[in-house]
Amino acid sequence: MIRTTSVCICILAATMFSGVAERPQTYRNNEFGITLPIPNGVMLCPNSEDVHDHGPLMLLGSTNVKRCTDAEWGRYIEVFGMGNAADATKTLDKFFQSSCADPDTGEGECGPPPPDLQIPGMEIAAGTVKHANGWADIIVVTQGGKLDPAFDASVPSINYVIRLRVNEAHRETDLRIFRTVLQTIRLSPAR
Repeated sequence: MIRTTSVCICILAATMFSGVAERPQTYRNNEFGITLPIPNGVMLCPNSEDVHDHGPLMLLGSTNVKRCTDAEWGRYIEVFGMGNAADATKTLDKFFQSSCADPDTGEGECGPPPPDLQIPGMEIAAGTVKHANGWADIIVVTQGGKLDPAFDASVPSINYVIRLRVNEAHRETDLRIFRTVLQTIRLSPAR
């Protein structure tokens, strides 16, 4: 009788816990004021201990953690926060233009963004950079953080770039996830 009861309890426990979903992950970065619930089906890359954490990198369509160090060859969403100290990035428009430029040549421009890209409560600029290999970066930039009267009281202290790297085959699916990230991310607002 005791053995039958023990077996029943084990089966009941296994049944109860097999349907429990994983608890959702939330990424937090106090330095740059980033809080982001990680969408289902997206892999949050671990931050390397020897690299300064500027924001999350999330892989789309892969659960191989090795891809985190080689993300430029796959689909991903990246949120990157940085101090707003350079003259070339003080305004949202200047920051957007610098984000569209090729990092090697400093040239380039963004084409039109997909519709419905917004971060609640934040002013944004958005565009699409198409690459020759058929991939594209969809870029959303915004500024936040406290205003610093010792530096420039009209300039927010943090610049943010939220980037989706995508190919045409996954564009619509990945855009849905990207829009979810934009709708649920919380950034340090300008105060």
